[in-house]
Amino acid sequence: MLVLVLVALVAMMISGVALVRSMDTSQLVAGNLASRSATMHSADIGIQQAVTWIQANASTGALNADAAASGYYAEAVEEPWTSTSFWSACTGCTTVDAAHNTVSWVINRMCLVSGTASGIGNFCSSQTGSSSTGASQSSDTPTFPAAPLYYYRITVQVVDQRNTATLSQAFVTL
Repeated sequence: MLVLVLVALVAMMISGVALVRSMDTSQLVAGNLASRSATMHSADIGIQQAVTWIQANASTGALNADAAASGYYAEAVEEPWTSTSFWSACTGCTTVDAAHNTVSWVINRMCLVSGTASGIGNFCSSQTGSSSTGASQSSDTPTFPAAPLYYYRITVQVVDQRNTATLSQAFVTL
């Protein structure tokens, strides 16, 4: 009888240890999910700041050339996203939000090369709209092409207090 009680006690001890470890793992997973959710919300700040920068420079011609100090590249290249020196190159592109996350952003115009978007040898991803007058038109009614809207890729890196980096990308046309 004593042997059976000892075996039962060992089995209960093993299941108790497994339960405690399972709860610790669940708490770590829940903490990681909460951290990821917070960094995704922080990424919205970086996207908004990048869009504001594009809007401020859209009419100046500054979007035709690289401005690495401002976090802007006039061509679509794959950046070294995991390099800390890449993200520290633009100090004006980095902010710390209310949750104490470090938010950094980079903008790439989706063009083959830098320079004017309509330049020879350059191809840019764009969207061309059209407009016409009236609600009902016949099949031979002309449409008037609007100025093309070029695509920009905004990449945001958020580093949280655990020193975990999250990357987010958004495409915008302006």
